[in-house]
Amino acid sequence: MRVVLLIGALVLGFVVARYGLLPKGWDKKVRTLGDLALVFLLFSLGLSLGSNPDLRAALPNLGLKALVLSLGTIFGSVSLVWLAARMGRPEK
Repeated sequence: MRVVLLIGALVLGFVVARYGLLPKGWDKKVRTLGDLALVFLLFSLGLSLGSNPDLRAALPNLGLKALVLSLGTIFGSVSLVWLAARMGRPEK
């Protein structure tokens, strides 16, 4: 259920931005709020990972698998953001 809520929020935000349903003056505010939310999310993720003793103990054994998973996640995220930005641009 949590995943459906997250994906629904993402799709709703995309639709609101894509069809210009946001008031004109909110552009900068939304960008700032998004940046702050991202920083908070990364901070809380770091806290969660750093406080997990099982993960800290397993890090030396994960090695290449962890690196491949990390790089794959980064590549996938950047690719999807690029695709969403490209789809969101108006035609010239």
